[in-house]
Amino acid sequence: MLPFVIKNDYVKESMGIVELFPTPVGVIQIDEALNKNILAFLNSNKINYQKNIGGNAISVDENFLDNDELSDVKQVLTDSVNEYFKEAVNPNKDTKLYITISWLNVSQNGESHHVHHHQNSIVSGVLYIDTHEEDKISFGTPNTNMFGNLIFSGNSNVLYDWIIPATTGRLILFPSTLKHSVPPRPNTCKGTRISLSFNTWIKGVIGSGSGGKDTLHLN
Repeated sequence: MLPFVIKNDYVKESMGIVELFPTPVGVIQIDEALNKNILAFLNSNKINYQKNIGGNAISVDENFLDNDELSDVKQVLTDSVNEYFKEAVNPNKDTKLYITISWLNVSQNGESHHVHHHQNSIVSGVLYIDTHEEDKISFGTPNTNMFGNLIFSGNSNVLYDWIIPATTGRLILFPSTLKHSVPPRPNTCKGTRISLSFNTWIKGVIGSGSGGKDTLHLN
């Protein structure tokens, strides 16, 4: 498709399209021992859940990582999200992210998670605690969807949705504004899909950092 030619006597050159502003998504495999710590906690503690849109369940507790037994998990996730933030955003050296809320997601076969983004957050993350090889997460294009089927995607090879396998132990980090969903879980999957999601906020200096009117200190 690129470049293409406009059939017009007044246009003598082919037109190219420049793909602008990619969305950075971080993917990293977390040590297996970390997942075992979470599973051990789940097996020894009663977790209350509520039904979500799409049929899956989310924990009532939105501060899951504040449990003392999971302090090591929270620290690893905090370090990981700040490494992503440094590479993707290149913030002021005194600017860090911290985890605000965290919760569990549980899906059985046939259940899904509706399309959504995370409000009041800078970077969001999901850690897959227990999954099947067919589990996945879907990210939607951030391009404007004008009338349902008109989406700017200059290259025909660029999909409207990007699928990433939800592998056990995989941590995915992304801008909180990026829409995502979980398609219906195949009936061929074994076990229960369990993941841990979290949101973040900023502490430190944002703006130019020069002390002017555009500088804000967040603690």
